[in-house]
Amino acid sequence: MKVTFILPAIGRKKGEKYLKSWLMEPLTIAVMNTLLPEGVEREFYDDRIESINYDTDSDIVFITVETYTAKRAYYIAGRFREKGKTVVLGGYHVTLMPQEAQEHCDAVMINNCGDNMKALIKDYETGNLKERYVGKPCIDYKIADRSIYRDKQKKYLPVSLVETGRGCYHNCEFCSIAKYYDSKYIHREVEDIIAEMRSCKHKLFFLVDDSIFSDKAFAKELFKEIKKLKVTWTTQITLDIARDDETLKLMRDSGCSMVLIGFESINGDNLKQMNKEWTQRLGERDELIEKIHAAGISIYASFVFGFDEDAEESFVRTLEFTRKHQFFVVAFNHLLTFPNTPTYKVFAKEHRLICDKWWLQEGYTFGTISFVPKRVSADELRALCRKYRKQFFKFSSIVSRGITCLKRTRNPFINFAYWFINILFHFEVDKRLGIPVGENLE
Repeated sequence: MKVTFILPAIGRKKGEKYLKSWLMEPLTIAVMNTLLPEGVEREFYDDRIESINYDTDSDIVFITVETYTAKRAYYIAGRFREKGKTVVLGGYHVTLMPQEAQEHCDAVMINNCGDNMKALIKDYETGNLKERYVGKPCIDYKIADRSIYRDKQKKYLPVSLVETGRGCYHNCEFCSIAKYYDSKYIHREVEDIIAEMRSCKHKLFFLVDDSIFSDKAFAKELFKEIKKLKVTWTTQITLDIARDDETLKLMRDSGCSMVLIGFESINGDNLKQMNKEWTQRLGERDELIEKIHAAGISIYASFVFGFDEDAEESFVRTLEFTRKHQFFVVAFNHLLTFPNTPTYKVFAKEHRLICDKWWLQEGYTFGTISFVPKRVSADELRALCRKYRKQFFKFSSIVSRGITCLKRTRNPFINFAYWFINILFHFEVDKRLGIPVGENLE
């Protein structure tokens, strides 16, 4: 038996290459490869960097689907089904929209696949393939098997992705992860994480986790073991890490040089709307940020605009906030109405969705606003996101923050990464806007 894995691309503009910053290694495929039973032949096509062979002799085609890649995934599924192939769809978007996905395939995998991968293969071989395989939130693989894309690794960014945990205890209304994991957190065994890190080619790591500090005992044990590897790593965290001096020190000593923090907004009413007002209860936000910086750890700060209190003043205040703290890098994102999240349902009830299924809308492009904001128009929100990204990533800002980064850390990996990422983002601000989702990929 033979299976084919497909990672769909988001899209590209005519005559242009796929965005470099979107070319992280496809860890999801490595995990799925691990979960396949022994003896199954397998192959992988990365739609971002290569053409797909629709005439493959595979029996089953597995396609992992995110909301931004749904349109492309359904197209690919249709092409394979025309060839008589059995197509299975899975991933976050499929879990959020299983009925929609079922219209485009033979079977869907809902939630984490886990043991369902082996069950599905067995059912196919006995002619008893089910329409739905419903798993539970789990993270029960040992070590992700990257051999399936070893021949492609030179085309990815030189960062090793290693998953440590899934889910988050918080319940932010716009977040698809909160919906997916029902505001719970699960993690891998520390020994498996360390073994996988030892096996990776690149020694600059991004530890894939929605909130690695969700289980303090696990986090502390992990950081102590990572320290022995003498590597550089980054991850995603919540600001409350800085309230725990012991854990913050363990992070720094283990090689953590940057963390991604989703501030989302500095407006209290917006935080209340998104059910993230717990961040206000932390108190002394500026002091906590400076504690992280004083530890030699840089911050990738993420903000979301489009909530009910947002107008240009929100952007002005946020830009001032980012300049005050000289963040490593910043994301000025617009709010995305992910399907079946509380935010999506509220906007639908208030008749504020411009398109019910923006991810399938003909002509939809990256950066297009899919809902009606309250204080600005959709076009104004899009323009403001672009304007303030440009402000943050102008060369004078990059140089100023680069000097600050050098003062905070002498780590050559991080200082090189700073210039690489900021210059890349400087040129990608306009390249990202207007990318037609699901188009120009054949």
